[in-house]
Amino acid sequence: MQPVTREKIQFMKLVLEEDPFYLVIGDIQEESDPDPDVKKDALQTYHEFLNEYSSLRCGSVIFFGRKELPDYQFPVADMPGGFEEWVCIGKIEPYPLYINKQDGRICCLTGDPGTEMKIRHYGEFQEFMESYVFGEKYVEIGGRDDWYDLMKQRGLLK
Repeated sequence: MQPVTREKIQFMKLVLEEDPFYLVIGDIQEESDPDPDVKKDALQTYHEFLNEYSSLRCGSVIFFGRKELPDYQFPVADMPGGFEEWVCIGKIEPYPLYINKQDGRICCLTGDPGTEMKIRHYGEFQEFMESYVFGEKYVEIGGRDDWYDLMKQRGLLK
């Protein structure tokens, strides 16, 4: 993970710890049991993230920790390529968030049962974190919610 992204995560973690009411906006928990064997593959940045954080909830975006991942893989069956190509890593409320095992691209499957489902692409993991979770593009996935307002108030957004 890029140092600037790490700095933003740590900054917002400290901000969230300032006020117990911020718990409804977000929560960032550090990983206490990192995996020493991070593979150098398309998911390396994501695995490095899992080694640092056991869970992350930033407004509408939720990332599952390594220990939770196995419990949340049922939505993968709905993705083209299924379990061979995708891992469900969290959600953009209420839709599942995936990472592609071959190229590290982040996608979200949106739509309601009985309607046409759409796959939205957000780039690689690093880009998603930098631009959508902790950047100006958050408004595209979470709107101008409390997380957006808090980032703006604290100077992360223009």
